[in-house]
Amino acid sequence: MAQDVSTIITSIKEIASDILEKDISTVRGFSERQVEAIAKQTVIIQKGIANGDIDEDLREFFLDGLEAMALNFVNTLKGILMVTLEKLWNALVNFLYKAVGVVI
Repeated sequence: MAQDVSTIITSIKEIASDILEKDISTVRGFSERQVEAIAKQTVIIQKGIANGDIDEDLREFFLDGLEAMALNFVNTLKGILMVTLEKLWNALVNFLYKAVGVVI
């Protein structure tokens, strides 16, 4: 019985690692691109304000756009992570059912 428990533990860890590793690398690539875009937009706004190309009226418009970019970034990450957790849950339940001998 102890061997079965350790085998199940190992399998659960492997399933989790496989799914998380693949999905986290996707998230990492997405987040790096998005963070770079947000940073570049921030610098553009910064320079525009400093040199007067962006006046007080336009400043709020650009800051609202920057805020929207940050919100979209966070919401997209949240969605990707929810999908990843759902995939992980499904894989673990499938494995556990098979371990018990239930065919789904």
